[in-house]
Amino acid sequence: MFLSEPGDDFVPVGDHLNTLHCGRLVKAAGVTMKISPQRRQFIKQSICVAAATGAAGLSATAAAETHGRGINIDPNKLSIGIFLYPNMTMLDAYGPLQVLAVSRQFNVFTFAKHAKPLPSDAHVDLLPHYGFADCPNIDVLIVPGSANPIEQIKDVEVISRLREIGDKAKYVTSVCTGSLILAETGLLDGYQTAVHWAYADALKKYPKVTHVNQRVVKDRNRISGGGVTSGLDFAFTLVAEFAGKGRAQALELLLEYDPQPPFNTGNHNTTPKALKAAVQSKVYEIGKGLF
Repeated sequence: MFLSEPGDDFVPVGDHLNTLHCGRLVKAAGVTMKISPQRRQFIKQSICVAAATGAAGLSATAAAETHGRGINIDPNKLSIGIFLYPNMTMLDAYGPLQVLAVSRQFNVFTFAKHAKPLPSDAHVDLLPHYGFADCPNIDVLIVPGSANPIEQIKDVEVISRLREIGDKAKYVTSVCTGSLILAETGLLDGYQTAVHWAYADALKKYPKVTHVNQRVVKDRNRISGGGVTSGLDFAFTLVAEFAGKGRAQALELLLEYDPQPPFNTGNHNTTPKALKAAVQSKVYEIGKGLF
């Protein structure tokens, strides 16, 4: 089989065409091929370009894995940053994220201490868009909760960075026990806040923060949701606050948000006392260090 014109010279390469040599004979998979000097030079250049391109691709992939994925930031929209951390409650963050992203009214992204996969309480890894080092400006800070956020509360770097972001943000917000993390930063001093009902006692460590027994609490530029699923109510409240009530109503319909709990025991104010006591006892166990 010949790949060149008559009169071409030959260049031998390894049996798998991995290396070009300066001899005369070419063999690959048992096939002899003639290659002209011009074609030989072209092949050499092509291999170099392919190698460089491959290396660049691998470098880009590695960079993406190290530094997160990022999003296109529209400077004309509010930027909403959702803080992620290990073993957090996924729905606290991704419930609001779904509503806010579908609205198409905001730049919505996630960030964490480092832009690398994080385990959630649902055994699903979460991949932040950004780390502390490359996080864009945040207009609205959202801090979600977890069954026990004590590690975040004790993390000096996390508390310091969230305080810095919150001081510059237009709104500081939370879902569930995220308010405990914010309380530690001091960003809730002098404000009212919601929190998961079973963690209300944990807020007593912060006398400058006032707990309000409501599903969503708005106190000036501080907006908070109670436990887990209240994050959806919280998200619609944010949409109404920033984009208008009409858009929030349309989103409720689009997402068919019409809660009809099958057992109607989700409200701690009306649920049977024995059930409430059992759940509270369990929370005291899993929330060690908070109370």
